[in-house]
Amino acid sequence: MGLKFSSTLKPQGNIHWTAILYGTLLAVIVSIILMAIGGTVMYYKVFNERLIPVIGLTILFLSIFIGGLISARKAGRSGWFHGLAVGLVFLFLTILFNVAVPGGIFGFPVFKKIVASVVAGCLGGIWGVGK
Repeated sequence: MGLKFSSTLKPQGNIHWTAILYGTLLAVIVSIILMAIGGTVMYYKVFNERLIPVIGLTILFLSIFIGGLISARKAGRSGWFHGLAVGLVFLFLTILFNVAVPGGIFGFPVFKKIVASVVAGCLGGIWGVGK
């Protein structure tokens, strides 16, 4: 009677933790890439500064949508749940970053970020399982 230890996370019930972590990591990477592209365009192009919150919310939505989609596709089931989990973990990481960095990154109301995270994650998850 020996104990077996595995280096990978196994799905427990309907929750596939590896898929959630993978989707969250992908959402962070996509967000960083989109912020770099957006920042470069804003630096070299003259535009209305009132668009910055809209661009930020769009980047947040797209990043979580893609992360939720890939997470659900990797899990193969419970798409809305895996997408929602990606959105909430991403939001939690954003809040941690906001607390750690002086001045923070919340340029618009937090409620909009919460709603966008939940909706984008769920939609991405539903679409990810459906495809």
